[in-house]
Amino acid sequence: MREKLTYFMKRTRVFLQEKGVYVVVCLSLLAVGAAAYFSAVPMKKEPVPPTQSAAPVSQSTDERLSSLTAASPKSFAPVITPVPTPSPTPSPVPDFTQKPKATKAPEKPRKAASPVKGSVIWQFAADELIYSATLDQWMTHHGVDVSAALESEVHAMYAGTVEDVFTDDALGVSVSVAHRDGLRSIYANLQADPPVKAGDLVNAGDTVGFVGDTARSECEAPSHLHFEVWTGDKPVNPEDYCLFAS
Repeated sequence: MREKLTYFMKRTRVFLQEKGVYVVVCLSLLAVGAAAYFSAVPMKKEPVPPTQSAAPVSQSTDERLSSLTAASPKSFAPVITPVPTPSPTPSPVPDFTQKPKATKAPEKPRKAASPVKGSVIWQFAADELIYSATLDQWMTHHGVDVSAALESEVHAMYAGTVEDVFTDDALGVSVSVAHRDGLRSIYANLQADPPVKAGDLVNAGDTVGFVGDTARSECEAPSHLHFEVWTGDKPVNPEDYCLFAS
C-alpha cells in the first residue's frame, strides 16, 4: 500500500510538471465562463407587497366649518411698542473755582459781671453827641457811667495785666487793664492811690480801685464809675461785654 501511494505521488508530480500550464489555463477558462453566465441571467426579484391606500376622508357639508377653514388665520403675536430711549443728561461740570472763605467775626467774650453794683446813668455814644450837664455842651462819650456810692470797690471785668495807673485831666484817676485778643478796659473817676500798679496780674473780679470824685468833666453827675472798653484803638460799647443792673 505504501508503495502504491508513493508511486501515485510521483506520477502526479510528473503530470503537474508536464501538464501544469494547461491545468491552470483550463481553470481560468472555467472561472471566466461562470462569471459570464451569472451576469447574463437576470436575478429573480422578490415580490413587493402592495401599498395600502389611505382610507378616504369623509368631507363635512357644514358651511360653518368651511367658512372657518377658508378664513385666513389671525396672528396673535403681541405688538411690542418700542420705548424711546431717553437722551442722556449731561453730567454737571464740577465747579473747581475756589470760593472765598467767609471771614469769621471774632467771637465776643462771655459777658462779665459789672465792675460795680449799679445801673448805667449815662450811655455809650462814640458815634453821636450827647449833652453834658457838667460841661454844658454836646460831646461824645467813649464809655458808660455806672452809678455807685463813693468808696465802692471796682473789680476787673476779665483777667489781665495792669497796663498803667494814671490821672486823666477830664476823667481823673484811672486804671488800664490789658486782656487777651487786644481787649482793654479802663476804670476812671477813682480815688487816689489805687491798690494796683503797672505790670500787676489780675484775675476777673480782683479789686483795681475804689469809686471817687476825681473826674472833672463829670463832677455834676451823681457818684459813679466811668468805665470804658477798647478793642485796639477803637472804643466799643461796654454793655456788649458786661451785665449791668437795669
